[in-house]
Amino acid sequence: MTTKLYLMRHGQTRFNAQGRIQGASDSPLTDLGIEQALAAKAYFDQQNISFDAIYTSTQERACDTAELVTGRTDYTRLKGLKEIDFGAFEGQQEFLNPPLQKDIGYGDYFVTYGGEGSLAARQRMGDTIRQIVGDNDGKTVLVVSHGGAIAQFYRGVLADPPQVRMRNCAILDFEVTGSQFELFSIYDPVAGEFLYDQEHGVPKDLELRFGETT
Repeated sequence: MTTKLYLMRHGQTRFNAQGRIQGASDSPLTDLGIEQALAAKAYFDQQNISFDAIYTSTQERACDTAELVTGRTDYTRLKGLKEIDFGAFEGQQEFLNPPLQKDIGYGDYFVTYGGEGSLAARQRMGDTIRQIVGDNDGKTVLVVSHGGAIAQFYRGVLADPPQVRMRNCAILDFEVTGSQFELFSIYDPVAGEFLYDQEHGVPKDLELRFGETT
């Protein structure tokens, strides 16, 4: 059977607004972050999309986003969906991030500083989401996670992953059959535009360039 998987990033947080590195640390949604989550709710409502099951990371920003998007509290919190741990860089300004590397993100850069490697995050996200899909065969599922973790996940399950920055509350639309993940689109419900769709790919002005920090 085919499982419908909607994977989305949380709304804007205080650290996002301040340009701070936010992985294992947490900060609350801003007023804009709340508005973004409500825009996602409106999109799902307009599309008549409802969820048989809801999963979030254990971090407050993801849980609060899920509650705003669905109006429900009957979700499951999983540590496997948390953001990448940036070690000693947590809470520091984002300009301190090293350049991104194509396909592997930051690699093992943060491991030296007590953090998590990109490929380790990819493995745990893949394991966690495969288990979610296995537990919800043929159903419609919402998973709320984090930008870095989501990027590592889809780089691991897609042969030609789109190279795009993951905006707050961006929604990835997957269908999963057996072990195969098919990505149809990445939609920004706030701007009302597709960051990626299967037919047209990523718009040129939205392509993520490597060798730059993010």
